[in-house]
Amino acid sequence: MTAELTTLIDEFLAEQRDLSAVDRFSLRHVDTIAPAMERYYIDLMPATAPGPGEQYAFAVDLDSCTGCKGCVAACHSLNGLDDGESFRRVGALHGGSDVAPFHQTVTTACHHCIDPACLSGCPVDAYEKDPISGIVRHLDDQCIGCQYCTLTCPYEVPKYNHRLGIVRKCDMCSDRLVDGEAPACVQACPTNAISITIVNVGERRAHSATVGSTLVPGAPSSALTVPTTLYTSRRVAMTARAVDADLFTPSSTHTPLAVMLVLTQVSVGALIAQVSSGRSGTVGALFAMVCAIVALGASVLHLGRPQYAWRAVIGLRHSWLSREIVAFGAFAVAGVLYGLIRLFDVLPSGVATWCAIPALISGIVGVFCSAMLYVVTGRAVWSFTPTMARFAATSVVGGIASLLVVELMADAATRREVGVLVVLLAAATAAKWFGEFHTNRTSIERGMEFRGRAILLRTDLHRQRELRSVLALGGGVIVPVVVTAAAANAPHVVAVVMGLAAWSLVIMSEILERRLFFASAVTPRMPGVLA
Repeated sequence: MTAELTTLIDEFLAEQRDLSAVDRFSLRHVDTIAPAMERYYIDLMPATAPGPGEQYAFAVDLDSCTGCKGCVAACHSLNGLDDGESFRRVGALHGGSDVAPFHQTVTTACHHCIDPACLSGCPVDAYEKDPISGIVRHLDDQCIGCQYCTLTCPYEVPKYNHRLGIVRKCDMCSDRLVDGEAPACVQACPTNAISITIVNVGERRAHSATVGSTLVPGAPSSALTVPTTLYTSRRVAMTARAVDADLFTPSSTHTPLAVMLVLTQVSVGALIAQVSSGRSGTVGALFAMVCAIVALGASVLHLGRPQYAWRAVIGLRHSWLSREIVAFGAFAVAGVLYGLIRLFDVLPSGVATWCAIPALISGIVGVFCSAMLYVVTGRAVWSFTPTMARFAATSVVGGIASLLVVELMADAATRREVGVLVVLLAAATAAKWFGEFHTNRTSIERGMEFRGRAILLRTDLHRQRELRSVLALGGGVIVPVVVTAAAANAPHVVAVVMGLAAWSLVIMSEILERRLFFASAVTPRMPGVLA
């Protein structure tokens, strides 16, 4: 029997058949198209992609949620979030009676609204809603960190990241959905409480339009943004309350924003006062423009990425913030031109006064846009009439105080004219203060948002509120009365210094009031505070 002849080619073929561990592992998975863990979550995903008039949505079975926060941990790990940053939260509802108490945990994330307020309010178009999936994505590279979306979203979904200077939010793990894989929170839930479903847009709109429609008890009205998350339960009654329903904590004071709002309104009021008085044209116009320019500079400090501030006009079609920026930008340019015309006296006085009209119109439009920024958030404490009145009153008080300083600096006003300005300033300051006092005093009887604001102003924020009152009294009444006497009996420089002191106290008082405007804003929210 002869031995079989082995060629070099046979040896190569034999070597190829002797697979390594990596090769053998690869062969085991080469035919696996579906994700390895699909069998665990296949029933939690829709069988098809959304069709026309449909979109993806989270579905939450509250009866299955145990509050383990596995969804929170999985989301945090997959998205590489910073410490303290989370796209998903877990809160709780409670209720019932002493005999039959009730407690239910609630997991919540972005609701990928049909009419997302974050998208409509963003001045740089850093949000997009996918026309097929309906998922609302945040474009990190486009964001300038203005944080306006954190105010417009009634569910407080976008969160500001101080390290990056931008906001970030849940995108339903859209890259996973494209490959047919479930989001991290869906995969991580040990009780299958979270799933992905498909909802009909028209049906969600109709449901959200019904009176009292909310995602869960105590949540914001669904009519605001038409959220798509479906919460189901056989035992959660609408009489249940969030465990933190009576826990009111101050919000951010947004100090740079408060400074910007006050100074822009003061500059508009100062220009209106100057033009209407027909006096101190040059000094008054320049004084108003200095306030406006400082205000615009302060607004940049509010941005997480100020180097991209120029993008803020992109959303002019839909964002009140973009409109505010354009209006005040036009106000500053037109006001400076008017000031230069008065300074160099290139036109007759009557004609020069008409040149102030573009500045006045753009300034008034700017104040209106500033108020609408907060009106459109849907918060009851920032409703149209009180917000417009508050901002307009700041313009009146600041404008009179500015005219008083300008008249003293120009040394062109008689003692009687100074006295009239002092009386007007005191009356405007008192009217504004009493209006705020009356509103805060009666707020406790006007629903949760007003009650929460009143409680905050009496507890956590009472020192700031008292300081604001002291500054208003000093700058709007006491110091101006002393100025009246100083204008006649003291050297001119003393009167000017005291006038500037009164103006400074008024401005500080208004900035404190605007900080309180932000800090005391209470709004319905998704349940929170799970120990």
